[in-house]
Amino acid sequence: MRRLTLLLLFTISSFYLQARNILNDIPQSQIEKEVNLLLNQAKSLRNSSYDSCAYIGRKAIKLAKSTDKAKLIGFAHKSQGTTFLYQGLFDSAFIHYDKAKEQFEAINDNLNVATLISNKGILYRRTNKYDKALQQYLKALEIYEALNYSKGIAAAFTNIGGVYQTLGDFNKALKFYLKAKDIYSKTDEIERYSRVLTNIGVIKFEQGFIEESLNYQLEALRLNEEDGMLQHKAIIQLNIGECYQEMDKPLKALEYFNKCEDIRLQLNDIWGIGKLYIKKAIVLQKLGQFKNSETYFKKAETFCKEQKLSEDLSVAYYHYSSLLEKLERPEMVISYLKKYYSLKDSLQGIVRDEQLAEITAKFESEQKKKEFELLEQRTQIQKLELGQKNAWIIVLIVVMILGVVAVLVSLRINRLSADHKIMNLRQKVLLSQMNPHFLFNSLTAIQSFILDEKNDDANNYLSRLASLVRRILENSREEFVSLRTELRTLEEYIGLQKLRFENDIAYNFEIDASLDQDEVMVPPMLAQPFIENALIHGKLRNNPDACINVKVSKTEDEESIRFSIIDNGIGIEEAKKQSEQKNHKSLATSIALDRVKIYNFRSSKKMNFEIVDLINHGENGTKVTYSIPLIK
Repeated sequence: MRRLTLLLLFTISSFYLQARNILNDIPQSQIEKEVNLLLNQAKSLRNSSYDSCAYIGRKAIKLAKSTDKAKLIGFAHKSQGTTFLYQGLFDSAFIHYDKAKEQFEAINDNLNVATLISNKGILYRRTNKYDKALQQYLKALEIYEALNYSKGIAAAFTNIGGVYQTLGDFNKALKFYLKAKDIYSKTDEIERYSRVLTNIGVIKFEQGFIEESLNYQLEALRLNEEDGMLQHKAIIQLNIGECYQEMDKPLKALEYFNKCEDIRLQLNDIWGIGKLYIKKAIVLQKLGQFKNSETYFKKAETFCKEQKLSEDLSVAYYHYSSLLEKLERPEMVISYLKKYYSLKDSLQGIVRDEQLAEITAKFESEQKKKEFELLEQRTQIQKLELGQKNAWIIVLIVVMILGVVAVLVSLRINRLSADHKIMNLRQKVLLSQMNPHFLFNSLTAIQSFILDEKNDDANNYLSRLASLVRRILENSREEFVSLRTELRTLEEYIGLQKLRFENDIAYNFEIDASLDQDEVMVPPMLAQPFIENALIHGKLRNNPDACINVKVSKTEDEESIRFSIIDNGIGIEEAKKQSEQKNHKSLATSIALDRVKIYNFRSSKKMNFEIVDLINHGENGTKVTYSIPLIK
């Protein structure tokens, strides 16, 4: 009996120990699993779609807040801050980094606190606040050293070196980079090791050691292929191209510049595209491809102006003036040199005046030579006329007739000029009416987010709205913008409006591959009112299968491009009935139609316009089609 009792106790003890092991092996909660899954998805999307990445980040934050786990909430905010950092929305990144820091400080997680301090240093560095950036990096380094965390120490050394490199102190920068390199060479941080090799290569380039710089960059590229991000790969390829350019190997340089351009356009990475365009233009000029070179100089000028990159813009002006001098366009050479020197400080004033004086003197000399030749021709004509006395009467009659004709033509031109000025002013007024109309709707949406306590949505909407409004205001100054600029603005507008609606609205752009989107010019914001009508008056916000298709193609005679905006809403007739019941008139549509009338008044080639209710064709929705004559 005693043996049976002992056996029973042993069996119960075994079951108890097994039960404890089972409890210890239970995985993290389902919510925590879902949050981590969302954060991994967001990280993977940073190479392809910032909008999708930010959307998933918001879901992760909302889900993490439903728990009481500060660490989980902190990681969610940290991930979202990094997404906004990559996207260039620094104010939003600051907000999420601060929220993440609060969570980690609450649980004394000093390692993640140091990481966030370091990330804030990156934000300060991106916004040219180098003193604050250095303070953040040193503070992070102090925490890492206290924790004896070698990877963090190496990261801090890299960041400190970056500040000194930006400030032009290459010796100090190289000192910190080499410290980071020694640590990374002993760890599995392949991506970070690749980045520090890239930085060392840049320093060597600045110091004139081009072959050594190239070796560092090629090794960095090799590591990046193993475990690296596309954005960093583009940076390395740009650096390799610069090395080959400096070594007078333009074809190799162009090869790597093209690879870099492909990646940056894929990522919509604005933090280096202007510099890349300049580099490509210089190489193309070296290869004698002057037309392609000029195209890239113009792209660089447009992009740098849009992004307010003054330093890159001045470099573009300088090298473009060199190309224009080879193309024998002295007036444009003077113009671009003046633009270049206006961006430089007063210390370069003497050099500027001497070079401008030389080019101006050359231009004036050529002009005087032409005037002298013209004067000689006129003198010869006068001598011939003096030898023909009977021709005087004919000349006087012709002069009188020409005088009368000139007066009549002048009056006609003045009248047409006045009409055109009136139409120009009217078009500017229409554009100025459109912007407040769009802005009012957007601010109403933000107000709605705030009233519903959706602060993250309101902040994201406001950040994207600010970027879109800046683009609209810049475009509204121009009578025409490139097709690429117009399509990018429309895509940003649709993405912004989608945030207001509960259902997902699909949209698709079908662009004729034969169209050069940078060469084709269209009136700005002409398609936006009809997309707005589809979203608002077409009731797409209530349609679970909502879809908008935008098609751009050449007309049959290839003299115009055709825009088609197709939605599957309630149709134009039904929308009109509902608008009449609400006593509402579409201001945006009437403005757009007035702009078409103004264009047709001023241009010999007319813009055709058609609105079709697809209900009459057995389908749902509306189709708006208009054609814009190609500007050649």
